[in-house]
Amino acid sequence: MSKRDKSGQPSGTKEARDRGLGELAAAALALENEIDRFEDLAATAQRLPLDSRKNLERAAKVTTEAAGSQDRVNATLGALVAAINAARERHEANAVALQARGEEIRLRAETMSALYERWSALGDEGKLVSEQVQAIAASQRGAASPAQIRATVNDLEGVEERMGSLIELARALHQAAIAATVADLADQTEALRQQVAASRNKLGLLRKTLSAQLTDASKLN
Repeated sequence: MSKRDKSGQPSGTKEARDRGLGELAAAALALENEIDRFEDLAATAQRLPLDSRKNLERAAKVTTEAAGSQDRVNATLGALVAAINAARERHEANAVALQARGEEIRLRAETMSALYERWSALGDEGKLVSEQVQAIAASQRGAASPAQIRATVNDLEGVEERMGSLIELARALHQAAIAATVADLADQTEALRQQVAASRNKLGLLRKTLSAQLTDASKLN
């Protein structure tokens, strides 16, 4: 009795399809079923006694069926080899893709590391500028004489120049972050640039006010 379905495919193929198995598993199952079928037919052919015309005809029929089953074993074996080769090719393709992705991640990590090193340096510079501004503010509160005010004006000019450099560094890093599509860093650098620019403008107004005081004091003298 044949194990092939109505479509002519080995029953193992239909069973694998019904079970939702992949191509490789389906081919292996089909081969296993065909080997089982062949073994059953071969065993039956060997067991049948050849002591009558009827048994001889049955043995001949079973032997013919076994030969056909052997052909199907060879076919399903070839299908399994093809499925194994296809699986190997898929695996190799996935391995190559994974390796490429790993290299992409490595390069991306290097790019982001360099950008965040620049961000860290900006933070350090910003901290130093903030400390300098606080020191100037403290001295400005006690500046009463023209010499003290003039010293404060000079200090303000220096910190404004330093803040200008910080603004340009933040702008450059912002552009680099955009080019590298590092959105969070781009937002952070732009926020820092705006914050420093606003503080620099306030210090500029203070410097102009103090300079005006020096001018008025010199007119009185």
